[in-house]
Amino acid sequence: MEEFNNIEKVKALFASVNGLGNENLFFVACQDKEKVSGAAAGMEYPYDGLLINATEKGLVMFYLKAGAFSGMVSLASPSKMSLDKENCIFIPAENIDKITVKKFALLNSKVKRISIDTRDGKSHKLYARVDEKDFPYHKDNFNAFIEKYATA
Repeated sequence: MEEFNNIEKVKALFASVNGLGNENLFFVACQDKEKVSGAAAGMEYPYDGLLINATEKGLVMFYLKAGAFSGMVSLASPSKMSLDKENCIFIPAENIDKITVKKFALLNSKVKRISIDTRDGKSHKLYARVDEKDFPYHKDNFNAFIEKYATA
């Protein structure tokens, strides 16, 4: 977590992979294990969470890995994950079919479910808390992302 806990570190991290745009929305999200499960899913989506920068060019995402006990809690926390600097993916804007953000549960407005569908048939199923106290940059950036992609 120390590697991505403030905006300066996050900007430097994304700059190191040419992952900054004119518009940058930095936030953290966790893999939605309810929506993505099984051995095949683990190979295709080998991360527990993502550090995301949504730009006008597309999405730049670093893998986050959870500790051994991550499966024992229903909602994992990015603050308990470590950054995998060696695994960064870029989805160009033209390869994004659809992004949706909606409530995680009917009566829970503090957590949002995110679906990122690509033109090659992949679908990243994630969730994120609206406010992540350990990541001061997250709330404003994620709220801007929600505003852009929210569905009922």
